[in-house]
Amino acid sequence: MTRGAERADRLLYAVFACSGAAALVFEVSWSRQVGLVLGNTADSVAVVLAAYFAGLAVGQTLGSRIARRVSPLVGYSLCELLAAAWGLGLPSVLAAWDAPAEARAAWCFAVLLPATAPLGATFPLLAGHLSRRTPGGGRRVALAYAANTVGGVVGVLAASAGGLVVVGVTASSYLAAGVCAGCGATALALARRGGVAAVPAAASSGGAGWWVGLAALSGLATLGLEVLYARMFALVLHNSTTSFGVVLATFLAGLALGAAAAAALGRRVGPARLAVAAAGLGAVAVLTSVVLFVRLTGLNDFEAGDTPAGYFAGVLALAVAVVLPPVVLLGMVLPAAFAGAGGALGRVVAANTLAAAVGSVAAGYLWLPALGLWWAFSVPAALLALPAVAALVARGRVVAGGGLAALVAAAVMLVGASPRQPTGDEAARGEEIIRRWETPYGWIDVVRSRADGSFRVRENLHYRHGSTGANAAREYRQGRLPLLLHPAPREVAFLGLGTGLTAAPVVADCGVERAVVVELIPAVVEAARLLGDANRGVVDHPKVEVRVDDARHYLRRTDRRFDVVVSDLFVPWESRAGYLYTIEHAAAVRRCLRPGGLFCQWVALYQVGPDEFELIADTLAAVFPTVTVWWGQFDARYGMVALVGSDAPLVLDPDRLAARFDAAGDPPGGADPELAAPASLPDLYAGDWPARPGRRLNTDEHPWLEFTAPLSQRTARTLTGPRLRAYFDAVLGVLPADGVRFDGPLAGLAGPTRRREAQRLGLTGR
Repeated sequence: MTRGAERADRLLYAVFACSGAAALVFEVSWSRQVGLVLGNTADSVAVVLAAYFAGLAVGQTLGSRIARRVSPLVGYSLCELLAAAWGLGLPSVLAAWDAPAEARAAWCFAVLLPATAPLGATFPLLAGHLSRRTPGGGRRVALAYAANTVGGVVGVLAASAGGLVVVGVTASSYLAAGVCAGCGATALALARRGGVAAVPAAASSGGAGWWVGLAALSGLATLGLEVLYARMFALVLHNSTTSFGVVLATFLAGLALGAAAAAALGRRVGPARLAVAAAGLGAVAVLTSVVLFVRLTGLNDFEAGDTPAGYFAGVLALAVAVVLPPVVLLGMVLPAAFAGAGGALGRVVAANTLAAAVGSVAAGYLWLPALGLWWAFSVPAALLALPAVAALVARGRVVAGGGLAALVAAAVMLVGASPRQPTGDEAARGEEIIRRWETPYGWIDVVRSRADGSFRVRENLHYRHGSTGANAAREYRQGRLPLLLHPAPREVAFLGLGTGLTAAPVVADCGVERAVVVELIPAVVEAARLLGDANRGVVDHPKVEVRVDDARHYLRRTDRRFDVVVSDLFVPWESRAGYLYTIEHAAAVRRCLRPGGLFCQWVALYQVGPDEFELIADTLAAVFPTVTVWWGQFDARYGMVALVGSDAPLVLDPDRLAARFDAAGDPPGGADPELAAPASLPDLYAGDWPARPGRRLNTDEHPWLEFTAPLSQRTARTLTGPRLRAYFDAVLGVLPADGVRFDGPLAGLAGPTRRREAQRLGLTGR
């Protein structure tokens, strides 16, 4: 090969790396855009994955055929330009047609295919160009695959580290389209310069069917394993976009390293031997990685460093130790198949991609629910071990094949016996699991304390869905307070179910005629049903309708109008939870309110810093003319406030309030000490949050909250302890108080000095 040809190849590797980065940014951006159309549910994620990989597979099949009929490099450049053009138009296409509910998934699937198919065609076209350029093309194809995967790592890290929110969700897809256009233009320029005369493609080193089957098993196992690793890491990591971006980037880096290793080893080891060895060792390494993960973490919340950078460095170190070794081995299988398949490369790539689409969906919807997390790892391990054992036996190495099978079986049994609970200090809490659901969202558990008999509902070992016992009064107050603030609530909506205690006040409130509760996770509904004695059987009460849906999606589609909408406590740093605090979400709620309606958005101060709290409040104040702030819990460690949006100031008449208290009844366990009578309300009223033009807002295009909240959480800047008390003195304690008019005897209790002192006493005890 001439030096000019070598330089051209290196430039093509760089082009393909940029294409890989653009493709991953596309995937992240499109998944969020489609999530806003379909709802951010597990089903919508499955639609995006299926459409993405199905389009890639279609493109790879077509690309392998086109590569034999046209100049591959010209075809590659045209595909990049086509992907860029469709990528530019896709956001408008998604928003242009308001499809019926039953057609929305099919519509999103259909409009993603024209974007993903050209991306899929790029690899076989580039591979066709590289494999024709002198013998040894298989190694260059593997290096191109490695470069493309490295680009994917860069794309994932750029999006996860905040590039997505800084640039914008839709704007990120436009940027990726620009990169694709640049890749296409560069490739077209190289094609016009010409190149070395083509040589016949290398023949397959074995039966094409064997290589196609191996590629399919590899794709099925690899993408299924990606889902399982993400689920496993969710047990110990806070589910933030950045933390899981680090895990995904490590996974992609392992595939890239594996491809590079395959290219290097391919000079000395035949492709069949390399593929079999990598698959067999990979099967053992996958199972070993699970045991290592449990030993390193104890299934306790992962802690590392004192800064966000230190924490994410720790996450990276954990991911490298656990994920990288097995994935490097997996990453060698497909490049070995490229080298061995020869003229069947297009079929190999398409089979791998189609199987990957199946694996990503099957892992979440079949393996996990049927087998549970630990036993589910046996599926990709078996898929990888199968061709290795078969090849060893076929070559007469029966003892080696049997030994590998026995080793994998023993490792499967060891992994299947992994603990169901944290193995460190959390296990000393004296809890027992009453019921566990394996769901596409992870483990959903109902656990009972042996000490006081209270129950908690948790997700992936994190206590995110509330509890009974000591917290029952506070959770019940979250639903009771907004119902009391409205003069006559008849139609009510709750966004989020949890234990059911927040929605439970509608059961006793004789003024409420109908209520709808929207809950994302079906298993949480079943968990709340188990807690019927604590939540007054709210799930099955005749005037309560429980809808399993994404809250944003439900509000967008419903024609119902409500007097009160209550938004539960959502962990703001969880991926996509930030969309429940955006200006578009607040506008959707306001559209669903009747005249005089109220929107109550609860905020856990211990989960946000001052900047995040003000971001949430400013966003709500940009939609509602009046936003009042109410204390839900006076606790310096676990403070909680409600932001109540309305079209006009609230008028609280003592006689009307007395009637509302009578209608609402007492909470379970007796009177609420924080909300015992109308005279309690002035002490809970902190003031009004004014509209502040020019302030940063949380939007669908720039969901700042889910990217900044983890930083406050990791740097201990959340509103707790002395920081909350200082913030009260500087901000919350001096808010204007024009949004609520207390009439009659209540007016004497609502003076700013008295309220301020009562609230400081609640926070500080003095």
